[in-house]
Amino acid sequence: MDSAESRLKSLAVHLGADLVGITNRDLLSDGPPSADPRYLMPSANSIISFAISLDKEIVQDFISKKKWRPHCENRKAIAQKLYTIGDKLVEQLRSEGYQAVNVDLNNSYRPEKAAADVTEMTDFHPDFSHRYAALAAGIGRLGWSGNLLTKEHGALVELGSVLTSAHLKPDAPIPDKDHPCDRCKMCSLVCPVEMIRPKASSQITVAGVTETISRKRPNTCCWISCTGYEGLATSSTWSNWSPYRLGHPLPENKEELNALCTSLQKADPQMQDVNNSFSNYREAIFDPEWFYYTVCGFCRSVCSPSREDRRANRKLIINSGTAALKFDGSHKVADEDTVEMPTPFGLRVVAGLDDLTGSKAKARKWPGQFPLDRAVIKYLYKLINSAEAKGCADD
Repeated sequence: MDSAESRLKSLAVHLGADLVGITNRDLLSDGPPSADPRYLMPSANSIISFAISLDKEIVQDFISKKKWRPHCENRKAIAQKLYTIGDKLVEQLRSEGYQAVNVDLNNSYRPEKAAADVTEMTDFHPDFSHRYAALAAGIGRLGWSGNLLTKEHGALVELGSVLTSAHLKPDAPIPDKDHPCDRCKMCSLVCPVEMIRPKASSQITVAGVTETISRKRPNTCCWISCTGYEGLATSSTWSNWSPYRLGHPLPENKEELNALCTSLQKADPQMQDVNNSFSNYREAIFDPEWFYYTVCGFCRSVCSPSREDRRANRKLIINSGTAALKFDGSHKVADEDTVEMPTPFGLRVVAGLDDLTGSKAKARKWPGQFPLDRAVIKYLYKLINSAEAKGCADD
């Protein structure tokens, strides 16, 4: 007769999970606060962790700047599948008389005393850490970047977790001898804001496993880059997919960096929308009109299982050029016909000259436009039309 553990794992795999493992509350008790499942579910005894791999060809096109949107769409499709897997596991566990919770995939953080809302957060501690659960459940280990690395897919995975009151037999973490991270540190070389330090390290213990990872810059540094407020590498020769520029280096001082991040979020049109994805991430994921705006994550995208592939991925990134905003809401590779323009949002934007010229062109709509992109495009059109009107008056 199949065990409960094998039935639950088989169900997850049948629904599309590439990797599945189980851990429990006791094994996670030595981890950081976000490893404690009782924060979300006081009766939690076990955790089912599952992962789906990203499409590797699409990732290659993303980091080389051949194509932007397919990676965003792939992430959204995977998120939908992760939620569906979690829902079915919860349904199965509840049918057997157990309590169960499908943990939100992202954008759900523990309150911070000094923060009135998410725009003032600086630590971003999740309600429950999918990474720590996956480490404890034997799905992967933490790489130098702090991302979860798997033997099968490197860091190219998205994670989900289900908490349950059921007492399930846990899997063992991956032993040190099979650790998938070989300390190539390519992740530290492809972060445009140098979030991941190549030499300074820190340690973290989860489920009896002690990981040595990079002692990274404050979380707000990563937030600024991955949100897209700054996309340009310090060399100025390449960027992530963000067309936005601060025009100055990020502060080294933590308080100044946190204050900068807060000011940018306060000015961000997305963060002023009560229906943004931070209020209900799951709802956004299943909204057909919502676009999964992804401009970075290069520290993960570079990390294939083989070192040779990682080196090749790094070359793709640093030779990919810089990003610019088109007036249809898409992003493209900047060329000699792009210019940098000021915006009212504390940022400069790189935009195409071909879009900045012409006779009072009307703003085109694209359902996938990011709120900041949309607001910037509207602002630039206003500038164009004002300049044209002034030119006509002067004739």
